[in-house]
Parts: sequence; C-alpha cells; structure tokens
Amino acid sequence: MSFHHNKKIMIIFLKIKKGMEHMINERLVQYLLTVEEEQNITSAAKKLYISQPALSRMILDLERSLGTPLFVRDRGNLHPTQAGEIYLKGCREVLAVSHSVNKQISDLGGSRSGRIVLGVTAVTGEFLLPQILDDFEREYPQVELILTEEKAGVLQDLVKKGKTDLAFMYQTDPELECHMIAENLVYIQVPPAFTEGKTGWKPGKQNPQIEAQMLQNQSLILLKKGRGMRAIAEQFLKQFSITPARVFETENIHLASRLAALNRGFTFIPGIAVSPLMQDEQNGYYCQVKDYPMKRSLYCCYRGQSYQTEAERYLISLIQKTGL
Repeated sequence: MSFHHNKKIMIIFLKIKKGMEHMINERLVQYLLTVEEEQNITSAAKKLYISQPALSRMILDLERSLGTPLFVRDRGNLHPTQAGEIYLKGCREVLAVSHSVNKQISDLGGSRSGRIVLGVTAVTGEFLLPQILDDFEREYPQVELILTEEKAGVLQDLVKKGKTDLAFMYQTDPELECHMIAENLVYIQVPPAFTEGKTGWKPGKQNPQIEAQMLQNQSLILLKKGRGMRAIAEQFLKQFSITPARVFETENIHLASRLAALNRGFTFIPGIAVSPLMQDEQNGYYCQVKDYPMKRSLYCCYRGQSYQTEAERYLISLIQKTGL
C-alpha cells in the first residue's frame, strides 16, 4: 500500500473522528443506519416518518462537515463509501454503548421491566423455548421477549448490528462474545423396517448403537444446505466415506422425522427435538452411532462488552438447566 494511500486513509479517519463529535443524539445515528439498511433515501424516509428532502439535507450537511462523502449515489440507491463504512461502524458502536448503559442504569434502579430481543435458529426456537417460557414469564412478567428466527449466519450479523441482545446458536463468531451454555446430542432416526428382526429396539432413544457403515447405500433425509443439522450430517458422511443411495432434502425437521417413520430413509435429529417429535410420531426409533458420539454445542452470543441484565442472565440460566 502506497504512502499517499495511507495518508489519504489517515485524513479520512481524522475527518470521521471530528464528525463523530458532531453526533447530537441517537436519532441522528438511527437515521444513518436506516439509510444504510434501506439503501434508498425515499424508503428510509418512509420508514423513519420524515420527509425525503429533510433526510437528504441531513446527510449532505454531515458529509459537508466531514469533508468527505459517506454514500455513493447510484440511480437512487445509496451505498457506503470507505469513509461511510467506518462512520457507520462508529454509529453502531454509539448505539451499543447507549443501549448497554441504559440497561445498567435500569438494573441499578431495580427495574424488572423492559424487553429482550432474542435471536434463535428455527429448530432451537421451536424445541427449546417452550421449555423455558413459562418459568421466565413467571419470574419476569414485565419483560417482553421479542423473538427473531433466522439461520445462524444471519443471526450473527444481527447481533453485530445491535438488532438482537442475545442469540442462541450452534456456532461461534470471532467478532462476538460466544459462551457455550449447553451440549445437545444428535441421533440417527432409523426407519422402522430397519429394526425388524433385531432385538432391543423400541420407539424412543434407548436403542442399541449402530455401525456407521450401516448407512452406506441407504436413502437419507437431510435438511437443506445452510442448516446446522445438514452440516452435522455431511461431516458424518465424510468421516466414514458414506455414499447414500439417494438424498431427499427438506427445510422441515418434522417432515424429515415423519418420512423416516414411513420407511423413506434415515435422518439426523437433534436430541432436543426427540421428545416433542415422539408426541406427534409414535413410530420413531432413535439411536447413536457406535464410537462416534454426535453432539453440538449451544452458544449464547452477544456483542463484546455489552451489559447483560438480570433478566438476560436468568434466561441463560434457564436454558443451561434444560439438560439438552
């Protein structure tokens, strides 16, 4: 990288630092972040309930004070410049600090009200939250739980942007604080026909272990790519060089379990889902693979240095006690 380029970056940084001092309040920060999200002045103005000219003027005034553009205008769309990316990152940090301070003050005042924006994956949300919601609402009836269900990659981005307070997922991110709070076993659900003539098999998960190679050339029912259980399955297949006869893909773990119960193939089921699935499907046979205990770790992820309220800590403790 050239000396002149480094000098240019330093000049931009100094201008941005100066501009940060001009941030009056959270409203200005929120305006900029909304423009970034919508990528369009008109759409952002509608979302913010202000006029488009007023929003445009605010951005232009800020850019003028910085001496550098924050957005590139392209046929009505706005995209952050390099300076804009740095400035917007600062905006998110401003909101995060403000939010954290407000939570600390609220806790000091003994408040037992507020809200928690909680990010979960679909399977975690469906099978974990029903186990803890009653206890949480009994202890904190004035705290509103707002759920956001997304894939893990999306949840990570939402936490980084300060759009969720906590996210529970089965992977970590180096840019976030991630703490393991539970481990969840993963089972193979075998088709009922597989158990015929074998002793010791019954509906449920207290069944004999099977050899990994028993899945060679068998039909498999897998969740679609991008899902955590799909990654677990693919790692298993690769580990034992297993080639399935055919693969049926679905987004729905209920459908995967139902198809296995109808002798359509083998599937992978997280332990947290076994008991609820058995209430709907009485013909489910679940087992472990011999010498290959499949498990995945559940992490609580949040922005570094962010304050956790008493209600948030209680919520985490409930999940730790579920015995995944």
